[in-house]
Amino acid sequence: MGQVKFLLYSLLFFFLMACQRHAPIVDIPQPKADYNEEKIAVNQEIARREAADIELIAKRYNWNLIQTESGLLYQILQPKNEQKPQKGNLVQIEGSIVLPDGTTIYDSQTDGIKEFIVNGSDDAVGLHELVQLMSKGDQAQAIIPSFLAYGITGDGIMIPGLSSLICEITLINIK
Repeated sequence: MGQVKFLLYSLLFFFLMACQRHAPIVDIPQPKADYNEEKIAVNQEIARREAADIELIAKRYNWNLIQTESGLLYQILQPKNEQKPQKGNLVQIEGSIVLPDGTTIYDSQTDGIKEFIVNGSDDAVGLHELVQLMSKGDQAQAIIPSFLAYGITGDGIMIPGLSSLICEITLINIK
């Protein structure tokens, strides 16, 4: 019985001693004052490099592209200047979308007609912008910069982060 009392008193003593300990106060480091400037500089360098890469791609394909305010680079071959798709329209396209390294993302010959709702699907923002510049039957060549495609992270499947998309598409239908 004496050993049980001793054990209980010992446990109580250790418990009380543990409760009186305070965790050491740790200083939380403050972010560097120029942290935002560093992020801005890094992003500017990424954008500068991507712009240079896009310029090389356009030269390689010998495309004479127009740049929109958002940064989409495109050319519509023999534009029809008819009705253009609006937000909510279902559009159908055919053609191809590839990465700068040649990896095919979409090819209508193997994947069939691509169908999506304008500004209502998970497709690249730049693709939505491009089809809204086209009329039914128009063919377009475009380079969608990464910030209008799948951004820093990519799509998590086929498209790596910071990847531009090279498009040669025809808008075949607007519903």
